[in-house]
Amino acid sequence: PRGGPDARAVRRVVRSADAIFIAGGDQSRYIRFWKGTALNEALNAHVRAGRPIAGTSAGLAILGGYSYGAMDGGSITSATALRDPMGGEVTLDSDFLTMPYLSNVVTDTHFGKRDRLGRLIVFVARAAQQAGREDMVGIGVDEDTALCVEADGRGRVLSRNGGYAWLVMPPHTADRLRGGEPLEFHAIPVTGVGSGSLLHLDGFRVDDAAFQVTADIRDGGLELR
Repeated sequence: PRGGPDARAVRRVVRSADAIFIAGGDQSRYIRFWKGTALNEALNAHVRAGRPIAGTSAGLAILGGYSYGAMDGGSITSATALRDPMGGEVTLDSDFLTMPYLSNVVTDTHFGKRDRLGRLIVFVARAAQQAGREDMVGIGVDEDTALCVEADGRGRVLSRNGGYAWLVMPPHTADRLRGGEPLEFHAIPVTGVGSGSLLHLDGFRVDDAAFQVTADIRDGGLELR
């Protein structure tokens, strides 16, 4: 119970924590049970104080200003999201955690292994429409890989298997984003941040990118060039 002694004990622990790591699992639980509560405010106070916070899997998914909430109980695939980007399975949430540099960012996880580039592009397109802004950005992180960000916004990748962080930065909104129709979205730059790269989140620049490709979504199909 939110007002019970256990809840108060948890808030005391969070308020005194030097660092916080949010575990994986089901991100919809974090949104349903934490959003708008005193615990939510304690987490944001921790961030405002400049203390480290991190997460894996579901714990990473909720760190962005916009996040895939998985509120329908599933985990949508890229193919499904691209076929109907306005469908009920694409559940985005916002106004949960207030992270420096991430107010216009959608985060995603298990990235390359689970072929999630298509769905992250959909999430970015939906977030741009929801926010009414054209500068939405997506950041996906591979498994066994971490994007470590300093207080000044500089981010480096650490990986056990040569993984990347994937930076998705559309220069415009989607060409077609309507219910019941496949996504159309052209000329989307996708940049790989590798172990030798440096990501500047204050402007989303990448020094020594691991790769750079352009994504085109045509009638719900993803092409890279």
